[in-house]
Amino acid sequence: MAKGLKRAWCILLSLFTLSFGISLKEAQEMALERHGSIRIQKLELERARKERLERLGKFMPVINAELSFNLAKKQSFFLGLGSLPPQEFIFQKGSYPKFTLQLLQELVNLRTIREYNLFKEKERVQNLALRLERSRTLIKVREAYINALKAKALVETEEKHLELVSAHLSNVKELYKEGIVPLKDVLETKVKLHEVKERLSRAKAQYRKSLNYLSYLISHKVVNVEPVNPQGYLLLVNRKREELLRAMEDKNPLLHLLRKNIKLSGMKRELALSAFYPVAVLEAYYQRTEESDFFPKNRYLISFTFRWNIFSGMRRFRALEISEIEKKKAIERYRDSLNQLRLRLENLLEEAHTLRERIDLARVQLEDARENLKMAQEKYRAGIGTNTDVLDAQTYLITAQNLLKVAEYELLLTEFKLREVTGYE
Repeated sequence: MAKGLKRAWCILLSLFTLSFGISLKEAQEMALERHGSIRIQKLELERARKERLERLGKFMPVINAELSFNLAKKQSFFLGLGSLPPQEFIFQKGSYPKFTLQLLQELVNLRTIREYNLFKEKERVQNLALRLERSRTLIKVREAYINALKAKALVETEEKHLELVSAHLSNVKELYKEGIVPLKDVLETKVKLHEVKERLSRAKAQYRKSLNYLSYLISHKVVNVEPVNPQGYLLLVNRKREELLRAMEDKNPLLHLLRKNIKLSGMKRELALSAFYPVAVLEAYYQRTEESDFFPKNRYLISFTFRWNIFSGMRRFRALEISEIEKKKAIERYRDSLNQLRLRLENLLEEAHTLRERIDLARVQLEDARENLKMAQEKYRAGIGTNTDVLDAQTYLITAQNLLKVAEYELLLTEFKLREVTGYE
């Protein structure tokens, strides 16, 4: 019963979301929870944790139990004692069982210690990799959402354009009936109406494609997106370059990950170096065997072993050289990524500056377009303007409206890209 109510609630919630659209916040939360790359990275983190725990087991004693039944050639000799008849003394029976219990404990092994520390650091690296993947997924969702908003804005402006042209066509038809305007104006307006309908159809198709991609990113069907107020998100586009550069070097998840990789490569070098050090092992075992009646059946042994590999065909030296090369590669990769991020930050700041200018210009153009349309309509009604002037003024107005919305959304996207580069979130 409880499961049925829960399922019904989920269905109602889904219908509510589909009916009223999805917000940017909801899309981000869904993507961070459901997107495939996030789930894969979480599994990588879980794997790293299990690998660390597996290496932790090397510090524990190893206990082996062995039970065997053996077939061998019987070995014995006869020995006479005084007046007694010769007695057979068996060194090895033809068949006999044997049980062995062995305990091994490493007392000193620098390689085991450094290997565990290495895998503990790898687990931290996977945590950073998960954070980086979340950041990348977040910017993908935001970009897809804003592209959907831009497509939706184009649909809305084309719909307004369709309303303007339709209303104008009705006016032209009335004026034509009154004999004020020629038939050419009616035909010209109809042609324009068909052009707007075609553009509207293409805009709707593009909007549906944008929604499909967003649906893929969040693993949830989206049929509409809710509007976003760009001014409520603009935090970094107006900040100084030096401040953003410091924030980037301090917080960017990719740089954090690459710095950890440098540390990891240094630990790999230390691991390769540990192969040159000796190992101390404690071994104890108990054995019971029916191999011979002449020797004791129960055997005990406790030994302390000091093992030092003197020569292994230069493999340890080559492994050490490889680890040093890997560290140099990690350092160069960090430097290159840092330079790329600096360049990207510079370009984003330049883009933000350009977009602010475009927005200011678009607002002026929009006011001019409204005034121009008003004047064109008045002149046409007065008989001193042409139908083409009205249609062009309508197109200019719609274009100005769309340019303003697109510029505002692109500035918001630039803000989100700055957040990604600086690691603001």
